[in-house]
Amino acid sequence: MSFFKSSKVCHRQQGITPKLAWAQYSNAYDRLYYQNDKFHTLSLYLSGGEQTHRTDIRSELGGAGKFCLMPQGCESRWQLGDPQQFMHLYFTDSHLKQLALQVFDIDPRQLALPDLTFFSQPALEAMYRQQMLLMDWSAPESHLAMAQMSDTILVNLLQSTGLTKPLGIIKGGLAPKVAKQVQDFMQANFHRQIYLHELAELAQLSEYHFTRMFKAHFARTPQEYLMQLRIEQVKHLLTGPMKLADIALACGFSNQSHMGRFFKQLVGMTPTAYQKCLGVR
Repeated sequence: MSFFKSSKVCHRQQGITPKLAWAQYSNAYDRLYYQNDKFHTLSLYLSGGEQTHRTDIRSELGGAGKFCLMPQGCESRWQLGDPQQFMHLYFTDSHLKQLALQVFDIDPRQLALPDLTFFSQPALEAMYRQQMLLMDWSAPESHLAMAQMSDTILVNLLQSTGLTKPLGIIKGGLAPKVAKQVQDFMQANFHRQIYLHELAELAQLSEYHFTRMFKAHFARTPQEYLMQLRIEQVKHLLTGPMKLADIALACGFSNQSHMGRFFKQLVGMTPTAYQKCLGVR
């Protein structure tokens, strides 16, 4: 029988996209089992935690300013002491890998997040405290800032943990030259329907093997990659005078509604709301 009574309280939480979310909690005198099968979790102890430690492994005690990085699927057990408050950034593996590919041109197959307990990183802490902690998460105008800050934090995490360093040649996936040809072709033709057989022929592979190797190389399917290209172009055009219906057609969508559905799915808000955040309209 446990003599600990949980006092866990969620003060606020906010989903940004299906791949990014934030939450702020407080808790005390609790025993916890933690596992998240959908997201990686980067947590900062905002206050307290000096009596908190993991019970599944030997660990130091926590404390204000300490981070924990829990990879997706990682299991951990904790014993919490005096009142403490912490903030979680949840992010999917695919989001992290896409970000690594875009910013550092890293082969996504080289990324594997470590399980890190109670480490300090002043630059990351400053972003949590000076940006995310003070921000009104529920305000529509904060949505874009939260998304941008989340990516900035993850880029800093990749750099500070040494994950941007090449780990050597990894077999499988598309050859670099073929990957570049496919990439260039898709960027030049994103405004129209691109058929799988076109890409497979370009790579001189069967459609089945091309799809598998494309996903291994880019950490997403050809269709997901194409949709991301279109949405990035939509973002660019939303800063100009074009009407939404015209933007949709120019970017390969069948109509404005079709564009809006995928835009909200990937960006977390409608095109109109995105424009308002940018101060365009």
